[in-house]
Amino acid sequence: MIFGGDIACPTEELSMHLDNVFMNNKDVFEGKNKYFNLEGLVADDNTTNTVSPIVFNHSSVIKVLNKNKTLGVSLANNHTLDIPHYFINTRNLLVENNIYFSGAGLSIVEARKVVELNDEGVEVSIFNYCWDFLLYHQKNPSKGVFISEICESEIIDDITKYKLKYPHRKIVIYLHWSFDLEILPFPMYRQFSKELIDIGVNAVIGCHSHCVQGGEKYKNGYIVYGLGNFFFPHNVFVNGSLTFPDFAKKELVFELDFAKSNATCHWFDYNYNNNSHELNFIASESFETSLELKKYSPFFQMTESDYYNFFKSNRRKKFLVPIYRSYKDFLLNNLYTNYLKLRGRFARNLAKRKLIKWQS
Repeated sequence: MIFGGDIACPTEELSMHLDNVFMNNKDVFEGKNKYFNLEGLVADDNTTNTVSPIVFNHSSVIKVLNKNKTLGVSLANNHTLDIPHYFINTRNLLVENNIYFSGAGLSIVEARKVVELNDEGVEVSIFNYCWDFLLYHQKNPSKGVFISEICESEIIDDITKYKLKYPHRKIVIYLHWSFDLEILPFPMYRQFSKELIDIGVNAVIGCHSHCVQGGEKYKNGYIVYGLGNFFFPHNVFVNGSLTFPDFAKKELVFELDFAKSNATCHWFDYNYNNNSHELNFIASESFETSLELKKYSPFFQMTESDYYNFFKSNRRKKFLVPIYRSYKDFLLNNLYTNYLKLRGRFARNLAKRKLIKWQS
């Protein structure tokens, strides 16, 4: 099964570009089940001419995903609440096209529901959650739409119970977390991911940072901290001003063969040229021996203490930004998150006034 990052196609033309990505890379995608993060709800009458990032998709993208064997999408992301009144329309389109979804719903129970599907004869369960900080400028719920938020201790408890009830099922945790354009996973992400593998999770997969954050094999499980974007076109949203730096153009598509218990890294480069949005295939490598993955994963085999010091020195976002060291430091982390929400709102206001760039 193939796991990709964020998809945001606000026009029918861009949906066709996405379709071309699948068509032009049949060796990677053809005949394989897929799962993505749908970055924003479906709203054909919405506009990209805004002063802040309101991210959404055109209804044509759902047909493209269905045509290309997409089994499910995550809605557990901050942009689902940009236009929550379109949730029912989005849910109906996904159901009509036989695409599972989770991570959002009209109740917290619906938002936290598990996607249970069959991948080439193997029963797979996918859980979706979003870091609560990423909703700093929105209320959860908004207009009756709930987002499933990350609560590490609750997730570990829920997965432990689920694994006891369904010991034969493969489990994937798909998470929307980290800062925009942070190149390294938080120390607590490594801790949490490994504990999930310890209780029987087969893969932990992250997105949202819009750049690859590397990964590592731990025991019998796979961890991908950040996939990067999948199809999030530059120079389209926010009056064409929303773009990403060059290092964010490298993208990882993660393929997990549940039956054979092995994984593959498919590497792509995003190219924008004269309104053409393309993903250029670079190479496919075994996860365990991928040289490219090793470049993004200098922390491989580091102890928690060593990685904390490495992260402290090498993270991209340092100025007045705290470090989340352990998910078990609940009170401290809550203090950090409340501070970051205030900081995020302030930065958002500066960006609206064009004093700083979006996605900087």
